[in-house]
Amino acid sequence: MTLTCLAFGGLAVGQTITTSGLLKQMTDLDWLTHRPKPYFKMTQASSYDRAATTPADPKTWFANGDAGNYLRIENRDGRKEYVMADLKGPGAVVRLWSANPAGVLRFYFDGETTPRFQAVTADLLNGKMPPFTYPFSYDKSTAANGTNLYFPFPYAKSLKITADDSGGDGAKHMYYEVGYRTYESGTQVETFEPGSLPSLTATMRATGARLADSPLVTASERDSAVVKRGVTGQPLKKTLTASNGGVVRKFEVKIPFPLVQNIRAMDWDDAYQPHNVLRNSILTITCDGEVCIKAPLGDFFATVPGPTPYHSYPMTVTKDGTLTSYFPMPFKKRMDISIQPPKGISVPMTVNLAWDKRAFDENTYYFRAHWNIDISSTRPFKDMEFLNTTGEGLWVGTHLHVTNPSPKWWGEGDEKVYVDGESFPSTFGTGSEDYFGYAWSSYLLFDRPYHGQAHCDGPGTFGHISVHRWQTFDPISFEKSLRFDMEMWHWDTVDARFARMSYWYAKPGAKTVEKPYGSRELELLEMKPPQPVKGAIEVEGLKHEITGGKTSQQEGFFELSAGKQLWWVEANEGDTLKIHVPVKAAGRYEIVGHLCHARDYGIHSIRFTTTSGKELSAPKTFDFFGDGVSWKKLTLATADLPAGEVILEVTCKGHRKEAIPSNMFGLDYLMLNRK
Repeated sequence: MTLTCLAFGGLAVGQTITTSGLLKQMTDLDWLTHRPKPYFKMTQASSYDRAATTPADPKTWFANGDAGNYLRIENRDGRKEYVMADLKGPGAVVRLWSANPAGVLRFYFDGETTPRFQAVTADLLNGKMPPFTYPFSYDKSTAANGTNLYFPFPYAKSLKITADDSGGDGAKHMYYEVGYRTYESGTQVETFEPGSLPSLTATMRATGARLADSPLVTASERDSAVVKRGVTGQPLKKTLTASNGGVVRKFEVKIPFPLVQNIRAMDWDDAYQPHNVLRNSILTITCDGEVCIKAPLGDFFATVPGPTPYHSYPMTVTKDGTLTSYFPMPFKKRMDISIQPPKGISVPMTVNLAWDKRAFDENTYYFRAHWNIDISSTRPFKDMEFLNTTGEGLWVGTHLHVTNPSPKWWGEGDEKVYVDGESFPSTFGTGSEDYFGYAWSSYLLFDRPYHGQAHCDGPGTFGHISVHRWQTFDPISFEKSLRFDMEMWHWDTVDARFARMSYWYAKPGAKTVEKPYGSRELELLEMKPPQPVKGAIEVEGLKHEITGGKTSQQEGFFELSAGKQLWWVEANEGDTLKIHVPVKAAGRYEIVGHLCHARDYGIHSIRFTTTSGKELSAPKTFDFFGDGVSWKKLTLATADLPAGEVILEVTCKGHRKEAIPSNMFGLDYLMLNRK
């Protein structure tokens, strides 16, 4: 029997798992509120470092060689195929991710020796292969360098996925993750058939349109609660009752920021600052006498520090500060909602609820959310506990807020998920940003239906960072217990803060390890970025032209004035970079530059000209090769400069023999010292 609709808890018993049915499930949040039918275990195959075998050996447990690790290599028709996953059914792959997709992917279903489906890896995971386009997959430029595919590939007996060597050594060094379900024995599955994709056009179009928007709320009941302006310290409270069960489908909080005038002139620590209001207002939701949610209000809505607009499928934050959750929240007879504002201030707010009366049976789950934080040195490496719970339920996602006092990357840490008492995690990741669906320690903001980076102070990944991932299509099921850890693996030795929300569904009576927290844990630190050097001309913002290569603003180094430099890469010998430099007054100047030196930097000549091309200083050649990465002040010229604008002309001369042949050039700032 082919699935045509979804029932609560997933699929009705006896129905067949199909690609069409699973596509519809991508936008159905109600199925998460019950035990899945048929039941499945969610697992991940990945390229994690195989040296990590036991936490008893910390030297290997935090091993970081997370690329190019496969089950085996097979030789087929003169090519090498690297086996990423060899899965036994019945099951379904639902997520693919890579940082550096390479080669051709081949899917061998149900023991077939010829691939039923194959695709160029980069095309499939970058949204360039119809019909696997947005919002199922999307270009890496819209997901901070991560490549993702959320799409169901069900299989009745087995599925083997390989990547070949058609891209040279690319696949040999590929980072990858494959998320898959294994259904309980006896589950009927209709194996994915590429030829049926045209018949799924309408379903894919409907699923894609809904996934790119927000869940459709058709609740029969509407309620609200209000705290008016001027009432100091008054909590907002609302109670819902239903004789035979109910479910909240939309939970919305509105706070009319700014709460006071001239908020921009106030100190970071002022209690009325939006980030402090949201961090110090505590949300508590109790279902039938059981506390299911207790967390800072902003963290619950994955918005830290302060209201940071983003759009995802189950949660959104808008520019006006409206906070909305679409996670269904069932209760049996009574739900109590409380928001306690910070002491001593008035926080006007409105809560709007859309809900239905719905039966609550023995397989119904409560929605739960839990907040905790680590405040510690990043050495020695350790596993941070996001959630440690007992009972039966589904893990459905997390929000992570990092306070990073260093420009160095904070997120090499792998997620490790232990289900039902496992001694070794059945989900072992390849890096924190990989879990959140992006790559290469990117600071770029993005929001996709299931994941995003809503905030990053910069420069680089310095300061406050806010990332989230919702596992509503790839939830991790557990019958007895679940522990979700993520490594604290930072490239620097600093005191950092990792605050996180965990979201899951579980039956009544579930127990969770709680850590007490107070004002120290709730405090949001002010993170001041690198300041510009006094009197410097910030080159990264100046008009410029190139005849070859690419330019960008590079961030992530505290040695840089204002945290940025003009970066010229992929230049060939003879290419030029011309920078328009402002000169306030005519005169004779020593022109000093702050320039980068590293192993992949080239040899370049520098001269100054007028805008019409008249030479003001003779070309002077510099070799910017260096061990490590460093910046040096160099006198580029001493010349008579006219008022207005002059041209700094850089010509690529190649590189020294021992350099990495990238011919890079990096200029932070200029100083014009009058002679």
